Amino acid sequence: MSARLMMSVLLFSLLLPGIARSETPSSPRWGVLLSGGGGLFAGRNSANRGGLLSAHLLLVTPLDLEVGLALQWGRTFNTSPAADLDAKPPGNMEIRQHPWGAFRGIAAEARYRFLRDRRVSPWVALRVGRSTSTNIDTDAFVPRLYTGSHLALAAGAGMDVRIHGPLGVTLSGYYQRCDINKEPADNICTGAGPTLVFSPHLRF
Repeated sequence: MSARLMMSVLLFSLLLPGIARSETPSSPRWGVLLSGGGGLFAGRNSANRGGLLSAHLLLVTPLDLEVGLALQWGRTFNTSPAADLDAKPPGNMEIRQHPWGAFRGIAAEARYRFLRDRRVSPWVALRVGRSTSTNIDTDAFVPRLYTGSHLALAAGAGMDVRIHGPLGVTLSGYYQRCDINKEPADNICTGAGPTLVFSPHLRF
């Protein structure tokens, strides 16, 4: 359901620039985009769905290409009791309630923006970086929390809406892979699945 909703929003974002009122064209120039916001991510089942915070610092080029840094932090809604072995010696384990899964990541992102002179402009993006995830191993004798870092990938699309001057909002959707590692013994590329994020932004 979340993936279908995300695709509908992105399709609508591609239609909006055609009906949005055109503004006076701006000359191509360098700039900076700062954004921060939140949203949702979906996994393969209800235990792997949760909330997401994200931030971007992007360099805007005259070629409509935007490149820079993306930061993310997400955690699942569902929680479960587990032993955090990193925090306690093996002989003194304490069972606590933890998120079923969580991740934090840092990545390089590149966006190509269309119709930059319109009030509403769509874009497409690719992201490559590193994610550190925590997850509960239910196959252990005592369910335990483990942590692992791995390569993280994402492809996405969205739209920027200019409100006034440098202020605007961004609605974006990504399909992410490798952000939550489901297998403690192997560095298997799994993922957070589709995400939907709403972010206020400043464009200088």
